[in-house]
Amino acid sequence: MPEFTGHRDLRAYLRMVWRWKLLILVLIVAAPGIAYLMEHGKPKVYSSTATVSVSQVSIGNSINTSNIATIAALVTTSHVADIAGAHLHPALPGSAILGDVTASANSVTSLLTITAETGSPASAAEIANAFANALGIDQLQQNQQQLRSQISSLQAQAAPYAKNSQQRITFDQQISQAEAQLRTLSSGVAIVQPAAPNPTPVGPHLKRAVELGFVIGLMLAIALVIMLDSSDRRLRSPDDLETLTGLPLLAAIGPSAFSGALETTPMDEESFQTLRTSLTYFTVDDALNSVMITSPGEKEGKSTVAGRLALAGAHAGLDVILVDADLRRAGTTDKFGLHDHPGLVTVLAERRPVETVLEDWPLREGDLGRLRVLPAGPQPPNPAALLSSDAMRSLLSTLESQCDLVIVDTPAALAVSDTVPLMQYVSGVVLVARMSQSKRDTVHRLQKTLLAAHAKILGVVATGVSSAPGYEKYSQEYYALGSKGKRGGRKDKRPKQATGVQLRQAQAAQDAAAQQPSNGSAPATSEQPTGDVKA
Repeated sequence: MPEFTGHRDLRAYLRMVWRWKLLILVLIVAAPGIAYLMEHGKPKVYSSTATVSVSQVSIGNSINTSNIATIAALVTTSHVADIAGAHLHPALPGSAILGDVTASANSVTSLLTITAETGSPASAAEIANAFANALGIDQLQQNQQQLRSQISSLQAQAAPYAKNSQQRITFDQQISQAEAQLRTLSSGVAIVQPAAPNPTPVGPHLKRAVELGFVIGLMLAIALVIMLDSSDRRLRSPDDLETLTGLPLLAAIGPSAFSGALETTPMDEESFQTLRTSLTYFTVDDALNSVMITSPGEKEGKSTVAGRLALAGAHAGLDVILVDADLRRAGTTDKFGLHDHPGLVTVLAERRPVETVLEDWPLREGDLGRLRVLPAGPQPPNPAALLSSDAMRSLLSTLESQCDLVIVDTPAALAVSDTVPLMQYVSGVVLVARMSQSKRDTVHRLQKTLLAAHAKILGVVATGVSSAPGYEKYSQEYYALGSKGKRGGRKDKRPKQATGVQLRQAQAAQDAAAQQPSNGSAPATSEQPTGDVKA
């Protein structure tokens, strides 16, 4: 989780939200939806309230209290509930209605509020009033029991004395006063406002449940995104790659460039031209004669980067030689359709001149550069030994002297040891990592391997970069030329360009026809392939 320190970090947060947008969307939609369904299925609930004034209550035989909070707690006891249930029509056990009632006290006014919630307005009012009356009945019974106990005690004390004795007369007067008090005794509980049926339901609370569900879903989404993003060891953005390695980001390549075709959209071509330009201007202090393209693991786009970089250099007027040094997978050989051709293995193992093996690749009309491809050739039993040999070092030196730039495609650097010797033979190394696939640990380990081999790391290339906040791209129309050569006009209606394999097949047929004599005359001279400008 990036620490928020400024504008760049805000973009990192936006990219994180964009990355987990589906999870966030699911949670903030699902949580309110679930809350709505749960609340929508509940029956309607009605509420009714009775207001009671209480001066003092008795608890047991010896405790009297005027604490309104204590009295409120007394309302929801099973004893009061049994009394209230007995006064309902029909009568119900106290346990059946006790859960429907709550009581709250106002310490300022000393008033008690008794609220009942049930599925019927009339039933709610009846239960609230029953509990209010039950509290009064309970207190009246408590007070009567106390007076009766007092009368019984006085009668027992007066019994030993004669009828006309002064002591007996005193006790008889006290007994008479207690009996008169018993006849006029009140509960001390007065119903200030009886409960009345309220036809407006108080539940279910659909709006409140949906709002609460949204808040819970949002909080859950934030917590999960933070947890998942912190535990995710994959590189998610070019900024992550650049920050991890401390190396310059040479280019960010979109997913469309890895469709299998040698040339895809103009936007992808511009990305590889950016890579070529970055290599040119990031290495102005040292001569860049050869570049090795490598990656930590497989399927991270290194072969595509190598091939498209070679094409970009040739389109820009450079004489480029592309070498497929991946003798195990031969990704570049596969992309250029050169499986059945002799290649690097033939040169190294059979001491064959490299000039007889290099394949001139046809370029577009008007391109001033040149591209030659050195395929991998037949798969050898000892790839590592061939690539670490003096012959390989000598070959690279020879190729560097014959062109402007040599681009070497290699196997995954952490998968096999073939790549390590080549690191010292080339002018620089470009590290390729695929977003949402390459892991931080593997990229860091590859960087340490390159540094330990004293390789010069030129920079990093992020592949599989989708459009996201901070990585916007121009639209397709920006790259298209209109009918008058202006940007943004009608799309170019030139015929679709043939693939490299189709161009090679056409060139082979043309060469074969040129070698056949016509009417005893000398054979016709074939034209030089398109793009083969430099000798």
